[in-house]
Amino acid sequence: MKIRKSRMEDIEKIMCVIHEAQESMRANGIPQWQDGYPNEEVISQDIKIGNNYVLVEDENIIGTAYIVAGHEPSYDYIEGGQWLNDHPYVVVHRIAVRKDYKGKGAARYMMEFAEKIPREHQLQDIRIDTHHDNIPMRTFLAKLGYHACGTIYLDNGDKRIAYQKLF
Repeated sequence: MKIRKSRMEDIEKIMCVIHEAQESMRANGIPQWQDGYPNEEVISQDIKIGNNYVLVEDENIIGTAYIVAGHEPSYDYIEGGQWLNDHPYVVVHRIAVRKDYKGKGAARYMMEFAEKIPREHQLQDIRIDTHHDNIPMRTFLAKLGYHACGTIYLDNGDKRIAYQKLF
């Protein structure tokens, strides 16, 4: 497996991965990503600004994620807790893997890649959020050493549990 920056010609395969993730969440009663988000327009923008990555095995795209060292406005307000610090950070969004790669270390590989980025930018932490009902993701993040810090709100008002890991 290897990770590389996404290219515009990857969009169709990235969207297949995302659609599988949406279907998996729907089947498990998780309302996350059930409103048409993320769509091709969002992923195209991620690629254009250079922050979308794909996980590739044997030339097949098996995972995708948005990773950036930068500020996330929806993380400015947190309730029911607090961030572990207020330092600059790396953000991971829109992480998904193909269903036939779930449980095979693909998501862990992508998160390990994402965790290298703070070090490259002399940053000390990484943040990510997920839906309260997304128990598989919440369990996964806890196993990787992420701390649930509180609730944040997306631009559309949806609530998410915010996680942070320090290095």
